[in-house]
Amino acid sequence: MVVPTRDTRDLTLRCLESVEFLLHEGAQVILVDDGSRDGTADAARGAYEHLEVLTNETPQGFARSANRGLAAARGRFLLLLNSDTELDGIAFVHVSAAFDDPRLGVAGASLFNPDGSPQWSGRRLPTRAWLTAMASGLPTLLGRLRAYRRLRPPSGTAGEDVEWVTGAAMMIRRETWEAIGPLDESFAFYGQDLAFCQKARQAGWAVRVVPGWRVMHVGGASIGRLPGALSSVHLPLLWSDLLHWTSLLHGGGWTARTARLMSAAASARLAARALARPFVGARREDWDRDTAALRAARAKAREWASDPAAANVRHFGPP
Repeated sequence: MVVPTRDTRDLTLRCLESVEFLLHEGAQVILVDDGSRDGTADAARGAYEHLEVLTNETPQGFARSANRGLAAARGRFLLLLNSDTELDGIAFVHVSAAFDDPRLGVAGASLFNPDGSPQWSGRRLPTRAWLTAMASGLPTLLGRLRAYRRLRPPSGTAGEDVEWVTGAAMMIRRETWEAIGPLDESFAFYGQDLAFCQKARQAGWAVRVVPGWRVMHVGGASIGRLPGALSSVHLPLLWSDLLHWTSLLHGGGWTARTARLMSAAASARLAARALARPFVGARREDWDRDTAALRAARAKAREWASDPAAANVRHFGPP
């Protein structure tokens, strides 16, 4: 099992506490500390004698840290967990049984918030229509409707093959990892799970949300504290990573057209927020912060719409 972490000491310790049963069973648990400044590595070493701790002297990013840990991992199955998750040992038996299916290459959990509400955990890969709708804020509004949540559950239909599962709690068959790994390190923060699952499916492996495997996920523990975050999601990075993913899949022209649609949808959303602002009352400070995050994300979309190749290099470095 591999847990990348950066400056999430308390959450990391709770995550490790939830997987202590694996340590007692002799399983290999690797913590990859990505240049934390809050004493995460020392606290973890002091709390768990058999924990393996790898440290990056300077921050390398989620994908590179995850790849370092996964490369050091042994065993038939590789479990990747975010540091802000908590694993239920009873529910974990479901994912182990799921790999009795020799077709299964990547398994994901059904994530839920600390209050018990579900999170998006896996479904179809993003389409142009979905990206545009996301930029408009429509899925968030619809997600508040119980009927819509029943029609389109955030985790997809557990037990059925999907096109992607979240990297926050992902189990990978070793043969799959050796065939298609590592994670793509060209993404800034989001999107590695999309690309990895897509490669797994192209190689003939099934990707699936496992019935009964539920994992609590705080969400945005590291990235959500930075300027540009909206509801624990860093919108500028998210939009850039998604457009980077579309550029790898569809090319620059398709990405530029998609970015223009996202920018237009964001402009309409910003106009609606401006009209609603006088009526938000005590929530005005949070409202203005979220509006600023949306403006920053729209600016990123406009960069991709103008010149996808330059945006790729600017945000992710040369290919």
